[in-house]
Amino acid sequence: FRFFAGFSVDETAEMLGLGTATVKRDWRSARAWLTQQLGA
Repeated sequence: FRFFAGFSVDETAEMLGLGTATVKRDWRSARAWLTQQLGA
């Protein structure tokens, strides 16, 4: 499982009222954006 601020994907999805697939997709997008911004 992935964690954000100590919460799993399932916990994050539940708190935000989103599906787990949406949380996973958004996490992938955020990681890609951050990687690009850091020039890695």
